[in-house]
Order: sequence, then structure tokens, then C-alpha cells
Amino acid sequence: MGPSTPSPSGERISRWRWLWILPRLAFVLFVGGVALLLWMSDRADKEERRATLISDILWLEQNLRFHLTRNEELLGRIDHPHTANPAAFESFARTVFGFESGLRQLIWLGADGTVLLAHPITMDLSLVGDAGEAVPSRQSFLLARSLGKPVYGKPYPYFTNDWQFEVHVPVSREGRIVGVTVGVYRIRDLLTDSVPWWLAERYRISVIGDSGKVLGARSKVESAVTEEGYQVGFDPPGWGLALHAVPYHAPRPLASIVLSASLVILAMIVLWSLWILRRHVLRRQAVEEQLRQEHAFRKAMEDSLDTGMRARNMDGEIIYVNPAFCRMVGLSAAELIGRRPPMPYWADEHMDETQSRSQKIGQQDE
Repeated sequence: MGPSTPSPSGERISRWRWLWILPRLAFVLFVGGVALLLWMSDRADKEERRATLISDILWLEQNLRFHLTRNEELLGRIDHPHTANPAAFESFARTVFGFESGLRQLIWLGADGTVLLAHPITMDLSLVGDAGEAVPSRQSFLLARSLGKPVYGKPYPYFTNDWQFEVHVPVSREGRIVGVTVGVYRIRDLLTDSVPWWLAERYRISVIGDSGKVLGARSKVESAVTEEGYQVGFDPPGWGLALHAVPYHAPRPLASIVLSASLVILAMIVLWSLWILRRHVLRRQAVEEQLRQEHAFRKAMEDSLDTGMRARNMDGEIIYVNPAFCRMVGLSAAELIGRRPPMPYWADEHMDETQSRSQKIGQQDE
């Protein structure tokens, strides 16, 4: 037996299978591409927001550092008239407070640490600072006097939810330290004075203690925040403090929503088109299969007849013959189809008569 050859029906099935696999594969790739595009767009937006967050919090850290350094310089410039009487000291304090410095109290300590002047003068000595000492911190005072430079104290609670810290700035005259100016910062008020409104509109800004406790914050309480945030060290004042910024939850841009919706709608249209095309092809396949069956049945019937059958077009050209006709004239179908009068199976002695009859039949058909 010779090698088997694939049947035409098998080739058609294989071809149709590939014709169905290709559009489905293309649709899957399209949906995957759309999903990848949306994912990449969302990731790019997140990375851009993250970069903006880091840039903003670093700017805020530098801005707060500038405020604290400027206040150190102002407190170190206090002169003798300001420390000599309460009215002058109060005027100096009001001037310092007017710079939106975040300071809430100024205290003038003598060289031995004695409280000489304060503005506001109200002091609650029950408020306890670091190492269990009363306000202002004795430890910070001694360290600032010995180092001859500003020293920040450890933050401590003020009433219930407010926290504050101190900066001790030594003041020297003629090379001798004559006293220490103490500036008292309230963390919540410092953020209120130093964090610009546009930054507060974007993020919840807070100062975190070394234990993770929020010591002060500036935020829009009515807005929900995301879980993504960024944190930098808050030094000065140090002591483990950190600035923490968390962006508010913002709605997706309209352009992104429109793009996503358009891609989804386009994917649905492609899917609907494939479904319509599939239904059309299935119907066409059913009709073609029915036509093939009818043609095969008719051909089988014609091939089984003993009566010769022949068909000609309007020009007299033979377009069909059945096997019985071929047997009758002794010629194959390949030799007959396409022939025009005179036909090879006409009798020679009746050639003219047959030709005339053929012409008359053709004229009648017209």
C-alpha cells in the first residue's frame, strides 16, 4: 500500500481550526496589551506621585530647618536692653513671634539657669520635661552653656494631645556667656506656621516620635489618606523625631478614566465582532456543507444513470457530461468539456445536417 494522503475534508477542518485560533489569539493578545497598558499607566502615575511626594517632603524638611536656624540666630541676638526689663523683653518676643516662627514662648535664663523673664509669663511648672525636670529643661541649659551653641531638648507632652520642645541658645557678651534664651516650640503650631497651604492640601504632615507616636500633625480631617507615605528625619531638633507625609486619596484624572473606558469599550466591540463573525461563518459552513451533500447526491444519481446527459451553454460549448454519455460517444469528459460544434462524435455523413440542427436549437434558446 502506498503512503496515505490527507483527505480534503481533513484539510478543510485543519484550515478552519487555524482560522478560529488566530482571531482568538489576536483577541487575547489585544486584551493582554490593554491590561498591560493600563497597568503601566497606573504604575507610571504612582511613580510620579511618589517622586513628587519625596521632593515635597524634602523641601519641607529644608524649610523647617531654615525656620529653626533663623530662630536660633534671632534668639542669639538678644541684647542687654531686652534682658534688662520685662517691657523690652516682651517687645523682642512679639517681634520674634511675628515671623511665623512656630515659637509659643520665650524665656530668659540667667547664667546660673534662673528664670529671669518670660513671655508669655504664664508657666505651668507641673509640666515635666526630659529626665523628669521642670520646664525649662535644666539638662539642656547646662549642655548649651558648656558647648556654647544651641541645644534642642527632648519633646514632652503639653496638656493632652500637644507636644512641645525647647531650644536653648546661649548668649555671650565680651566672650562670656551671660545667659541663655529658651524658645519653646509647640509641634502642632510649628507645623501650622511652617507648612504652606498647598502642601497641606496634598498631604497629611505629621511629626513622629521615636516610639511611632504622632506628636503633632497638620491635615484635612475630612479627607481620607492613602497607605503610601514617606518619612525623613527631623533634625534639628532630633531625639528620634521624624517628618512623615501621607498623600490624600485623590480621584483618578478624567483623561485616565476616559482612556480606560475607551479601551474596555473597544475590547467589548472586538469581542462582539468576533462573536458575530463566528455566527456568520458557522451559518455559511452549514450552508456549504448542505450544498456539498446535495451536489454529491446529485452527482451520484447522475453517475448511476444509463442515460447519457450533456449540458451546453448559450454559445454551444459543452459544460457537463455524465459517465453514461462518455461511454456512449467513446470520449472522456476532459475531451468533451469545452468543445464547440462541430462535435467529434457527430457522424461524418450527417455532419451538415447535424450542424444545421445545432444552430437552429441555439437560435431558439436565444
